[in-house]
Amino acid sequence: MQVGEVCEAIMEQTNDLDLLLTLNPNGWSTFVLFIKDKTIDIPITHVFGDPYSDLIQALSSLIEGEKKVSFFWYAEPGGHRIELQKIMTRQHKVIVSISEFQESFCDDPKEYELIIEFELKLNHLITLFYLQLHKTHVLLRDTEFAKDRMNDFPFREFHQFENLVISFLEL
Repeated sequence: MQVGEVCEAIMEQTNDLDLLLTLNPNGWSTFVLFIKDKTIDIPITHVFGDPYSDLIQALSSLIEGEKKVSFFWYAEPGGHRIELQKIMTRQHKVIVSISEFQESFCDDPKEYELIIEFELKLNHLITLFYLQLHKTHVLLRDTEFAKDRMNDFPFREFHQFENLVISFLEL
């Protein structure tokens, strides 16, 4: 499924889910969500912010007890709002909502279109994202891979997040 196509919202618990977060050269990343029989591709530009830091901050806040967090991943134009909310009666689970907007970076999004919403365990979500970030961190040790990518990865924030995740997941 490409950006712009609306997926029927899946509002149920699932563990039939995986994701891919790829740091591409020259200020772009790609996020791919595989959920049940659907695939959602989201391009992310690094021009308007630091999408990896935003992700790390949101996940860290959830680990540290925050009930609801959100962040934006911009494209050109438009982008996506990602909301992560703990379920009050089962705080080991979260509802993940991904909505799309069409406005450019300098304009406040006025209308969001829900692309997908699902529920899963917080430790599942943390594990999936941590492993993608760790993969990128390891790949950036290679000078050829790091060329045109090095400035787009938040090394200090990742190391702090990694320590938090190791404790949270009891690795």
